[in-house]
Amino acid sequence: MTLQDWGALGELLGGFAVLATLVYLARQIRQNTAMITAQAVQASVDATQRVLLFRAEHPHMRAILRKARSGEEMSTDEFEVMVSYLQAAFMNFQARLQHNTRGVFDASVNESYELILTDYLQQEYVRRWWTRARSLYGRDFRIHVDELVKRIETGGVDPLLEWSDIRIRDVQQGAQRTPPDDRANAD
Repeated sequence: MTLQDWGALGELLGGFAVLATLVYLARQIRQNTAMITAQAVQASVDATQRVLLFRAEHPHMRAILRKARSGEEMSTDEFEVMVSYLQAAFMNFQARLQHNTRGVFDASVNESYELILTDYLQQEYVRRWWTRARSLYGRDFRIHVDELVKRIETGGVDPLLEWSDIRIRDVQQGAQRTPPDDRANAD
């Protein structure tokens, strides 16, 4: 074997090494992308849980939201708390929409967020707040929420749950509502 043959063999082996490195790097990038996606989904879920748990863990917050739902007069402080709570919740919904648009969320995660957003918007006080606060959010999110509000107000969306119909006894006995997509199959 001549020196030139050895050089050609070295180039061939070097080409295989480069190819193996590229395959390895592509695999690592896919794994890293999957990990980052999972972290983004988990961070969004954590943020949603913090907003929902804040309401559950703070009796004062629940009292304010009950006042808002019933149309009772609120103090300035109570109104600010309600507005801040809704701003936090809707910032989270906006982030979810951006994640979904970019393909970060799968359909089932996005469906849950949509149902929760729709449930919020079923409340008259939330829709009134939205008309005043919508300019705080991005264009795509405003369009999305405005479309949901329009569908709700024209009767195009059935209420997910009539909260006033729920009794503690029903929850304790395990009474469940039929999910929206399963209503046709309920019989």
